[in-house]
Amino acid sequence: MKGAHRCLLATVESDAHMWNLVYLQLWLGEHGLQVKNLGSCTPVHSILQALAQGQTQLLVISSVNGHGHYQGLALIREVRQHYPKLPCVIGGKLTTSQAQTLAVRQELLAAGFDQVFIEDDAIAAFETYLSRLEFAVPALVPAADLQALRT
Repeated sequence: MKGAHRCLLATVESDAHMWNLVYLQLWLGEHGLQVKNLGSCTPVHSILQALAQGQTQLLVISSVNGHGHYQGLALIREVRQHYPKLPCVIGGKLTTSQAQTLAVRQELLAAGFDQVFIEDDAIAAFETYLSRLEFAVPALVPAADLQALRT
């Protein structure tokens, strides 16, 4: 994918789930991004080392264990010290309390994430976000149309 925009994909340190990362890697690839997937239980220092290579244009953090909120806060604070303008998003099950969803979103945004995706239509919202990035890939295929393309 020469000339493809580069995305770094990871999760928080305590999250051992991998299928969400595999799904996102494939989905982002279908949307024209070149993805480096750091895998599950990603230490913050591994993310910073990957970012130090200077090729990442989007950082995507996905978590499904319910602890993405607190560990995401620590992660983004560290990332923003070194990369204040890098587009960074987080999504998934970030808390174990449905009642705290709005507060969690606001806290993560205030800490430095550009977008937080935790609602039922998170993939559609993420797709909209991607289409509005400055490096937006012109040939984004709506998520609803991806199934039709596969058949």
